[in-house]
Amino acid sequence: MSDSLRPQTTAAKTMLGAAPGQTRLDTAVAARPLGTTGSVLPELAEAPVRERKWWLHPAFIVSMSLTVLALLGAAAWFIVSALTDDSVRVSGVTVSDDAGNAHLDWSGPDAAYALFAVHGDGEIVDLSQLVRGTEAWIPAAAGLYDDDTCFVVRPASIGDDVSLDASTLDGQRGQSTCVADMAE
Repeated sequence: MSDSLRPQTTAAKTMLGAAPGQTRLDTAVAARPLGTTGSVLPELAEAPVRERKWWLHPAFIVSMSLTVLALLGAAAWFIVSALTDDSVRVSGVTVSDDAGNAHLDWSGPDAAYALFAVHGDGEIVDLSQLVRGTEAWIPAAAGLYDDDTCFVVRPASIGDDVSLDASTLDGQRGQSTCVADMAE
């Protein structure tokens, strides 16, 4: 090959790394010039777009999971609410004379009850400390009742005024009975 057809090799005489402490690199030794036209990274082909099934879509999975959790929570709430009904209601209040003492008895769940003695003159006495379960014993010697006294039994959670009115007592989930109706 003639010298005129040969490319100019001025880079062949260039010396890189000639300074002290640097690695020497002769461009004449290198078979190619510094600086290439090829890309360092390979070309990436586009991945084919695959259609995702509707039931595998993340939004669907999340929404279905939350729906199931909400339904399970609602079912648990209804079951707990049904089992822990806090509407304590007094029914069947009776008063009887037992050896000269008044014995009150009523029906209702195992809960705290309040017992009041309402005297004929309107005086109201709280006898809740005498309540044991769904009954109360009131000793005659204590003078807590007389022939014109009525007793009101209602849930202890009720804080309203004590009344002998049947509709008011029904709203308070309580009942009353009077000594005049005492069974012997």
